[in-house]
Amino acid sequence: MNREEIFNDSKKYTVFTWVAQEKFKPLVIEKAEGIYMWDYDGIRYMDLSSQLVNVNIGFNNENIIKAIQEQAAALPYIAPKHTYDKRAELGKIIIEEIAPPNMEKVLFTLGGADANEYAIRLAKAFTGKDKVFSKYESYHGSTYGAANLTGEAERSSPFPTISGFIKFQPPHLYTYDIQFSTEEEATKHFLSRLEYQIIMEGSDSIAALFIESVTGSNGTYLYPKGYLKGVRKLCDKYEIVMVCDEVMAGFLRCGEWFACQAEGIEPDIITFAKGVNSGYAPLGGVIINKKIADYFDVHALPSGLTYNSHALGVAAAIACIREYQRLDIKTNVQTLAGKFAQGMEKLKEKHLAIGDVRYIGLFGAIEFVTDREKHTSMLKGKDGKPFLSQMIANLYKFGLATFGHGATIMIAPPLIITEVQLEEMFGALEEALTFADEQL
Repeated sequence: MNREEIFNDSKKYTVFTWVAQEKFKPLVIEKAEGIYMWDYDGIRYMDLSSQLVNVNIGFNNENIIKAIQEQAAALPYIAPKHTYDKRAELGKIIIEEIAPPNMEKVLFTLGGADANEYAIRLAKAFTGKDKVFSKYESYHGSTYGAANLTGEAERSSPFPTISGFIKFQPPHLYTYDIQFSTEEEATKHFLSRLEYQIIMEGSDSIAALFIESVTGSNGTYLYPKGYLKGVRKLCDKYEIVMVCDEVMAGFLRCGEWFACQAEGIEPDIITFAKGVNSGYAPLGGVIINKKIADYFDVHALPSGLTYNSHALGVAAAIACIREYQRLDIKTNVQTLAGKFAQGMEKLKEKHLAIGDVRYIGLFGAIEFVTDREKHTSMLKGKDGKPFLSQMIANLYKFGLATFGHGATIMIAPPLIITEVQLEEMFGALEEALTFADEQL
């Protein structure tokens, strides 16, 4: 099939998510390698966002592809009530080599949304309580339960919403109407508000509190110093299961296997997906601590899906983790983090339309504004049309591919990126972002 046939048949016979079908024009990709992809006209694009912050290891990794091929030949699928060698191997790797020391077992799912769905059920069953806390400006997936966890207006929960899902104020300082002299002061303020809400909702009715260890698609927000530790203490105080959503932030994206580890946090549950096998096959998971694992030793897990622990996803994950280790991706991320931060700050200094840049490891976001002092988001361009779609289209013209949300674009390249490629990326961005300044 040529480019036109692929484009036309995709539009005619398939449905694309998050967009109205009529005017959407998907880019038709022919091949990909490393941190680049090519369309059918031979135009090369640098992957600024690791697709959906999942292709951490880059495209076309031969060892992961080989692992999938070998697994497909040996055992492509087996029902999740059975087990096999790779399931046991991956579970052992995650618990003994990667997860925080308090973690005991892992449940394998197909992705991040269903991992969060399972975490909701596990926490409710374990505690015997019903309410679930999550913050505004969060994203936990688009399945029904995960969508009710999600706290954003643009991608709000499906109607009718599920009762018992409670949202709390995010400690995102950039647009907050109170200015604090220190991060510690901000932390005290937000934790006080959160504790008040826990008390008023009835602490004995709250099963779990979900929080992204680093806020992902809402703009890579980092928490003020001590905030996550304070949330951990509140969860301990009121016997609430703390769930860290590491779907985007996990698997070395922030410089550690899980972002919560950099904060010295031991959650009760961790949900993951994306970077576990860099999207080479569907896989997600829920890691649980000893207390929860012990509970389900004597109580049945009240749910299941046909493709849990799918052999191809599991095999890809083992190979991907070994590639992270072989290539010393952890060191690469930690080494380049400083240059990544410098590049982001330089962009902000050069472009007046950039209101804020936020980053950790190789995980970042650029937020565009029409007024820096008032933090007025640039939602529309000079022509009155949505700004973000125009910005992303403009980036493609410069050979840069990413996604965004609201007035923010993600900058989260594959973790195999080199220093030279990082310089190339920021050089291209410096030119491409002039478009945003022209909208002022």
